[in-house]
Amino acid sequence: MSSSGRVGMQQPFFRRFRGELFLSLCKTFVARGIAALGTLFLGLVLGRLYGADGVGVFALAQSVILGAGIIARFGLNGTLMRYVSQDNDSPNIPVYLRWSVVRSGGLSITIGVLVWLSRDWVAIFFGSLALADVLASIALAIPAFTLSFVLAGFLKGVGMPARASLQENGSISLLAAACILALFWTTESHSLSQAGWGFCLAAWLVGGQGAIQTWLWLRRHPLVTSVGADESTLPSRETYFSTAHSFIVLNVSQFLQQVLSVMIAGALLSHADLGLFKSAERVALMISFILLVINAVFPPRFARLFHQGKHTQLKRLAQQSSMVATVLALPPAAICFLFPEWVLGWFGDEFRQAANLLRIIAIGQLINVTTGAVGFLLTMTGREKVMRNISLACSTLGTVSFFVLIPVFGATGAALSLMLVLVLQNVVAALVVWRKMDIVMLPWPVKL
Repeated sequence: MSSSGRVGMQQPFFRRFRGELFLSLCKTFVARGIAALGTLFLGLVLGRLYGADGVGVFALAQSVILGAGIIARFGLNGTLMRYVSQDNDSPNIPVYLRWSVVRSGGLSITIGVLVWLSRDWVAIFFGSLALADVLASIALAIPAFTLSFVLAGFLKGVGMPARASLQENGSISLLAAACILALFWTTESHSLSQAGWGFCLAAWLVGGQGAIQTWLWLRRHPLVTSVGADESTLPSRETYFSTAHSFIVLNVSQFLQQVLSVMIAGALLSHADLGLFKSAERVALMISFILLVINAVFPPRFARLFHQGKHTQLKRLAQQSSMVATVLALPPAAICFLFPEWVLGWFGDEFRQAANLLRIIAIGQLINVTTGAVGFLLTMTGREKVMRNISLACSTLGTVSFFVLIPVFGATGAALSLMLVLVLQNVVAALVVWRKMDIVMLPWPVKL
């Protein structure tokens, strides 16, 4: 067949591919937008009901469940997404799912028990008796919270990124805010522990919804479940969990950003200053939620194209992820940088003093977004160990910066350290992608 004939056959495929990609991005954008608003809405509810001190204490409790979830899911959400996305018709899918749910479920229950038993000691360490009551409910939410993220990885792998987006933290926060308001209005007690129970209820509702979506998908694909596992293509448990080991190390930066940074700041700052820092971070998430959309839609396609050996298409798709992310992130970034007092005023007048913190974090989030799904580009193409090493090195440097900058600059130091964490890992990963894969992860065409 002539080259012109081959091009003619390929063009309809690319048009369909772009159309499918655009539709998937739109659906996921809406879902992620709802989730991002949920995170912001939870911050608004906590700020209005409990003030900066309450936001600071709840941020400590929430960092515990975020950290527990990262550890308990053991990188299996990313592993499940990678293996499932390579072939959605594989009879091995139920095996991958069972391995992931059993391992993460056992870990999450164990960690939940440990959190419940140590809640008083943690509260004493951070100097907040109210923290112990919140941690009691948070401990019960850990298994459901972990399950939600693991099932989100499965749903991304089978091509349902929008539904997967509703399984993660933003959706839980949105429902938690509604539960907290309901409890506040219908009960006489208005203690901060009610916020913990609202979050716990939301986590179980979202986890249950994910289990139903997974069950429905399996029912719609009887060939996947009725045929036994294909032993010739099924990896060993050791191989599967070895991949998970690499993915869990990749979550180190997420652990630092969402968990360790809050705990370090909580130990070195007052609860009020921590509340200001956390509120600025919540608002800045309106920028990074664009990257969450990209990370829900593009990585399974990266894995599929790499598995099929289509490097040119992989390169084009990777650069598209950077361009789309930057274009969508610029408007919220401009609002955060130009009108920070107005945005933070939604939380309450006392939060306006966090304007400079928001500007600093917004710069970091924007630079982070411009590199697109660069981390997933490495992990979905068999370079998860390279990304693991980048994550470990950059996260170590970021952790040190929190201890150095917070004692000198206070809450501003926490914001500067978080900006360093956001920027450093993705910039280094982008350089590695350019050198190793000849792909320039920038939102504009560059010839190097």
